[in-house]
Amino acid sequence: MGDVKVCVVCNENITDRAMKAKDQFYHENHFTCATCGADLKNIPVFSKDGKLYCDADYKKNFVPKCAKCNEYITSDCVRAMDQSWHPEHFQCYGCLTQFTSNMSYRAKDNHPYCEHCYTDTVLPKCGGCGDPITDKAVKALEKQWHIKCFVCQECKTTFEGSKNFYSMEGKPICGPCAGAEEED
Repeated sequence: MGDVKVCVVCNENITDRAMKAKDQFYHENHFTCATCGADLKNIPVFSKDGKLYCDADYKKNFVPKCAKCNEYITSDCVRAMDQSWHPEHFQCYGCLTQFTSNMSYRAKDNHPYCEHCYTDTVLPKCGGCGDPITDKAVKALEKQWHIKCFVCQECKTTFEGSKNFYSMEGKPICGPCAGAEEED
């Protein structure tokens, strides 16, 4: 008399053909996907936490999708910004350079940027010189300015110490250059 096989689904002896997955036995009619109920006899079978799944349901429930292409990631995976990526798709949103393990990135609006593209495309630009602002800034005249660039457009005097300034054609100008008397 041979070994008695017991179905893991119904706990009854299997007297006819037994199906096997991960060292567990099933009646043929119990060898089905836990999610959709598909018959698994002639298709690839996946097992997780003691349950059987067809390929589609296993991927849908347990395999991450790439944040860029939205395809399942079945081999190497990069985790960054609380998302999963194919390694070749974890790249700068600006220049498409693929990030390597020794490169840093910065995130903006759920997109990764290399330092160069982040500086060029994301950081605000100075109302005076047009360069990206990476440090302290002055916000005036509906623009941001480097502190060193927020000066009178005529005499180049700074407005530090809360000197008043005026606007002429969207540029800052001090009282004396604007023809206004400064109050003491």
